[in-house]
Amino acid sequence: MRPCILYQRMPDPRASPRQLYLAWVEDQIEEYKAGLHRDELLELAEDAVRELFASQDGQYPLTGILLRDAVDQLIFRRLKLPTYRQWLRMCRSDTPDRPPESTPDDAPDGMNG
Repeated sequence: MRPCILYQRMPDPRASPRQLYLAWVEDQIEEYKAGLHRDELLELAEDAVRELFASQDGQYPLTGILLRDAVDQLIFRRLKLPTYRQWLRMCRSDTPDRPPESTPDDAPDGMNG
């Protein structure tokens, strides 16, 4: 798991670090879910439902979106993914591994100094 892979590639130059972090977290969770067998995923969903009903926040209407979010939060904790601030610190300290933003070959003709 390379925490800065999305941060390094910067798919959208206007994307904020927080957007890149959220995309990275989503990728980690989806990759984890894709590796589970159906029974394991259903067991994870049951764990998430138990946590929802054990919550002090009161009753919840159980919807597919709420269940998906609860499962994702459970996976986030199980994978021990870093918080946004931890992730950002790791990315900033990861600069030696990060490729340069551009190379002289990327510059338009006549712009290679």
